[in-house]
Amino acid sequence: MKKFISILLAVVLSVSMIACSNDTPTSNETTIGSEQSNAAYKTGKYTSSAKGNNGDVKVEVEVDDAKIVSVKILEHSETPGISDSPIKQIPETIVANQTLAVDTVAGATVTSKAILAAVESCLVEAGADINALKNKVDNKEPVKVNDVEKTADVVIVGAGGAGLAAAVSATDKGASVIVIEKMGVAGGNTIVSGGIYNCPDPALQKPEGIEDSPEFYAKQTWEGGDKVGNKELVDVLCFNAYDGLEWLKSIGIKFSDKISQGAGSLYRRTHSSLDKAGTGYIKAYLDNLASKGDKAEIMYNTKGESLIVDNGAVVGVIATGANGEKVTLHANKNVIIATGGFSANVEMRQKYNTSGKWPELGADVLTTNTPGITGDGIKMANDAGADLVDMEQIQMLYLANPKTGAMTKYTPRCLAGTDKIIFVNTSGERFVREDGRRDEICGNLLKQDKGLMYIIESMDGDDAKKLDEMTLADGTPIKEAEANGDVFISDTLEELAGKIGCDPAKLKTTVEEFNKAVDAGKDKFGRELYSVKLITGPFIATPRMAAVHHTMGGIKINKECQALDKDGKVIKGLLAAGEVTGGIHGANRLGGNAIVDTVVFGKLAGEVAAR
Repeated sequence: MKKFISILLAVVLSVSMIACSNDTPTSNETTIGSEQSNAAYKTGKYTSSAKGNNGDVKVEVEVDDAKIVSVKILEHSETPGISDSPIKQIPETIVANQTLAVDTVAGATVTSKAILAAVESCLVEAGADINALKNKVDNKEPVKVNDVEKTADVVIVGAGGAGLAAAVSATDKGASVIVIEKMGVAGGNTIVSGGIYNCPDPALQKPEGIEDSPEFYAKQTWEGGDKVGNKELVDVLCFNAYDGLEWLKSIGIKFSDKISQGAGSLYRRTHSSLDKAGTGYIKAYLDNLASKGDKAEIMYNTKGESLIVDNGAVVGVIATGANGEKVTLHANKNVIIATGGFSANVEMRQKYNTSGKWPELGADVLTTNTPGITGDGIKMANDAGADLVDMEQIQMLYLANPKTGAMTKYTPRCLAGTDKIIFVNTSGERFVREDGRRDEICGNLLKQDKGLMYIIESMDGDDAKKLDEMTLADGTPIKEAEANGDVFISDTLEELAGKIGCDPAKLKTTVEEFNKAVDAGKDKFGRELYSVKLITGPFIATPRMAAVHHTMGGIKINKECQALDKDGKVIKGLLAAGEVTGGIHGANRLGGNAIVDTVVFGKLAGEVAAR
């Protein structure tokens, strides 16, 4: 009997050992630290989605029992350029470090968070210990971060439209270039702009019966800015705009062959990029610089702190790198500041909001700008002796998304189809001319209930598309935008009124009166631009608010982009281009002139800096 019991126990122990050596999880509850198994994950491939900027970001996560094998982005509709860095970097970091404790990419936070959320959902399904993954502790000795010192012919602060245009131009002239960018992505405000570009273009304008010239363009720009701008700089902008357009085409940027009138542009000379928002400009610049090899370098997550001045001349830049290291950049020839304005800096915009045009511009006031537009370059140049001009000239724009302030989730007609839309307040009534100046529209909008309006459009006009073919300017399918509450769509005006909460009778009367104005060619608000009546449904309403959009003041420059001191003398070695400068747009920037500014003066700054 004793021998039998011993044999029986040996068999049981053997079976038990075999079961415990099986790597296949036997329960969905198996997680890190489970008493049932030492497996960290349930082997397999898992998919999940999370909401990004423009829709769902879908990921696939593959795991074996011990580790995360791969993370792949299967589908997304995020903005090209902005989303490129997180889509590449975050999956690589998760796999390399086996962690969810991954920093978001500066400038692409929403996309970054969407990727992380979708991956986390997959790992939950795979039975992972999410808390452990989010709080992964690295017991290794911290890696010593060495300071960095580099030299190039031209050092550029800011990788937005102006900075990258300058880099392309300077390298075209044979100079070596280092560009630093404090965010994790390139593009600045240019990449999230409407992508519209003003300039006289007889080939497109004359068939439409439009008479135009550089002289007339310059006159409208100067007068549209209330004659506050420097006329010499205005002339540089407007007389070089067409050459700038041709230069853009030569590096691969494509435009619509239809001329339009951008919001607040005051005339039909607007060219629209065929790429989403301003992504086409940035992609073309980056592709061009990539082809230059070691002649061009872009250092991301590197914040300019101060300029190096030697005997009154600017000879370099001191910056802080991604890991806190000191970055010293020496310029053999020149430094270019191209960091944009200060619309995202509440303290600065409050300090300089002295024109009397706007009420408080505190933290509760939205901005259309990306988070990095905080006036860094203006302060750096001013500390080095540069004079500032027109700092009190701050522009608001009526095209801000009420949820975020960003100029996103709008239909193409909102920005460039001024002749095919109307603005109504929460009562369903028009309150201003839609083709007027931006400051006039915003001033009137701020007086409306909740400071809110709806841009109303119909399916009329030769550019109308079927709803299932329509996308917003950022590429979001319009049906998805409707589901998210970014636009409202109805077959009839009465139904639309119900969705936006106004009196159906008032909205219908408003549209009928506008249609009569189209026939008459005039209305009580002084609108000048008409093309179609609003007759054919479905009708679309896009909610919009006013937000801080552009700061017309900044570094004082001459017509060669050289920074000037308080005595009007050139500061040797220092140039500036783009929204960081003042003296060009005066008291009101015309819609469609910002991209022109970055191109004309960015290109010019690069050429001058390379000498």
